[in-house]
Amino acid sequence: MKWVRIVSSVVLMTALAGCSQGTGTQDDKGSVDKGSVQTKISNEPITLTLYQHAAISNEEIDKFVVQPVKKKYPNISINIVRKGTGANPEDLVAAGIVPDLIYTTDANTPLWRDLDVPEDLNTLIKSNNFDLNRFDPNAIDSIKVYSGGKGAMYALPVMQNIAALLYNKDIFDKFAVPYPKDGMNWDEIIQLARKITRTDNGIRYIGLSPDNISRLGYGLSLPYVNPSTNKASINNDNWKKAFTTMKDMLDVPGFLGEDKKLTYGTNEFFKEGRVAMFTQWVPDMVASLDPSIADKVPWDFVSLPNYAEAIGTGRVISPHTIIMNKQSKYKNEAFEVMKIFTSDEVQSELSRSGKISVLTKGDLQTQYGANVPYLKGKNIAGIFKSKPRKINDPLTEYDVLVRSAIDAQVKELAAGKDVNTALRAAEEAGNKAIEEKLKTVKK
Repeated sequence: MKWVRIVSSVVLMTALAGCSQGTGTQDDKGSVDKGSVQTKISNEPITLTLYQHAAISNEEIDKFVVQPVKKKYPNISINIVRKGTGANPEDLVAAGIVPDLIYTTDANTPLWRDLDVPEDLNTLIKSNNFDLNRFDPNAIDSIKVYSGGKGAMYALPVMQNIAALLYNKDIFDKFAVPYPKDGMNWDEIIQLARKITRTDNGIRYIGLSPDNISRLGYGLSLPYVNPSTNKASINNDNWKKAFTTMKDMLDVPGFLGEDKKLTYGTNEFFKEGRVAMFTQWVPDMVASLDPSIADKVPWDFVSLPNYAEAIGTGRVISPHTIIMNKQSKYKNEAFEVMKIFTSDEVQSELSRSGKISVLTKGDLQTQYGANVPYLKGKNIAGIFKSKPRKINDPLTEYDVLVRSAIDAQVKELAAGKDVNTALRAAEEAGNKAIEEKLKTVKK
C-alpha cells in the first residue's frame, strides 16, 4: 500500500461510525464470501455509507438517492460523508474505514483502483440482468478504459457533463453581428469574436472567453502520453491544431487588456453583461448559477463548437459515476442503490432538474431543465447537438501531468510565444514531470 498517512480525525471516525450497520451474509469471522453473489435483499435495518467525491449537493443526493431508496426500501438508510480535510480517499483507506458506495467521476477511477477499493461489477450486472445497453456507450467505454481496459467494470455512470457555448444576445444586437448558430467551428466563432471585441463608451466587451488548451484537445480525443515509452505525446499536428486555436483566440485584437486577464466567466457574462460568448459545462452552470442574475441579460445556448472535421461532437465524455467498495458487507443492497440511481424514474427527475442523464432514452433530452425556470425558452436541443466523444485511449497515470504542462502554456502564448515553441515547452515540461513522478515511485 502506497499510502502511509495516519488518520486521527475524530470527525471522520464519528461520521463513518454507522457505516454498513445491519445484518449481512458473512462467515463466523465476519468476512464476506467474495465468491458468492446474494440474490436476496435484507429486510433488516441497514445503513449504507455513500462517500461524495465529486461535486453534488446534499439536496441533490437526497433527491436522487436517499429519498428514492427510502421509498423502495424503507429499511435502508444512506449515511453521507463528504470529501474534505481528514476525509480524503487516502484518509479513509489508511484508517481502514469502508464507505459502501463512492460518488465520483470516471477520471477518478484509477485513484480508487490504486487504493484497491472498487468492486468489479460484472458479476452483479450479470446476476441482476442489468442492461448496460440503456447507457450512452461512450460512458460505458470510458469506465472500462479507466478500469484498466481488461474487461473490469469498476463503476456505473449516473450522469454526465456536456458543454455548450453561451452567448449574450444584447451584445450581438448592439454591434449588429449575427448570433452564433448550432454546428459552427472554432474558426467561425473566432471570426465572430473579432467583430465584437472592442471598447465602447468606456466598457471593454470580450467577444469570446477562451477555454483551456487541453479542453480544446478534447474535441479530437487527443492522447497525452505514449504508454510504451512514458513520454509526452503532444508535439504533433493534432495538438498543434489545439495550440493554434488557442493562440488565435488570444490574438483577437482588443482581447488582452492592461490587466492581462485571460479568462472570463459567469460574473462577467451574467452580472456585468460584457462577455459575448463563453463555453461552459451546462450542468455545472445550472448547479452554480445564482437564479437572481440568471435572467439579467438575454442569453441562449448553441452547440459546442469544434474543429471543422469534428462537427457534431463536443468534448470527450465526462460522466459522474458510482463505485461499490469491494469490502462492503452489503453488496446486493449497494447494487440496489446503484440500480435506483440509474432507473428511468430517477434519471427523468435528474434531467428535469438540470443534470444530464447517461441513458439513451430520447425523451430525457427533451425534458432537460424543465424544472429550471431560467432555462425556459432556451435552445435546449442545441446542447445535445454536440455529442460527447469517445474517451482518448490509451490513458496513463501520467496524463494529468502532461495536461497541466499543456495548460500552463496559455500565459506564454498570450505573452507572444509562438505555437511551435509552446508545443516543445509543454512536451519538455510534461516529460520532466513524468520523470520526477517515476523517481518517486521507484523510491
